[in-house]
Amino acid sequence: MLKKIVILLSIATTTGSLTACCTSTPPPSKPEASAPIVATEPEVAAPVEPVSTPSNHNSVYFSFDKYDIKGEFHGIIKANSDYLVSHADARVQVQGNTDDIGSVEYNIALGQKRANSVRQALVAEGANYNTIETVSYGKLKAKYSNDKASRRGNRRADIVYKSAQPQGYSIDDNGLPMVNNTFYSGEMIPEGVVDQRDEF
Repeated sequence: MLKKIVILLSIATTTGSLTACCTSTPPPSKPEASAPIVATEPEVAAPVEPVSTPSNHNSVYFSFDKYDIKGEFHGIIKANSDYLVSHADARVQVQGNTDDIGSVEYNIALGQKRANSVRQALVAEGANYNTIETVSYGKLKAKYSNDKASRRGNRRADIVYKSAQPQGYSIDDNGLPMVNNTFYSGEMIPEGVVDQRDEF
């Protein structure tokens, strides 16, 4: 009898193991194949075109052997005068220049007349006389060749900021003062173009 109970227990244990095995959770099936992942290039913003900022020399150009200021330079005079009026700490030096025709002495005197003419125009627009220094280089510090095609560029007076420089002001590679449209929004005058009738 004991032998029968042991056999029955043995059968029951085996059956239970088989049942447990059959009723356990089946192993997970393989995931269905999904669409392949395609690598996409990251979006790149279109290049931003640099904003063109027109620039002009902060200068007044003159006709041959002249020191009167032509009307097209009124805007640049006014912009500088307005800045000097609104910025009491700003100081400028007006540098008179000439081409190489004539003696050193004559051109020093002509360059000084050009610088003084610009200072007088700045003061007439309201700038304080004491904030403006003048100097003449005559033909001694030419920025351009003095051949017939280029010498017009040397007939000028440069307005150079010595303190409290305005936004939009810089010095170019040739050593000339420049302003852009954040300082002067008027018509930009091509460098050296004043009187095409000059024959010299």
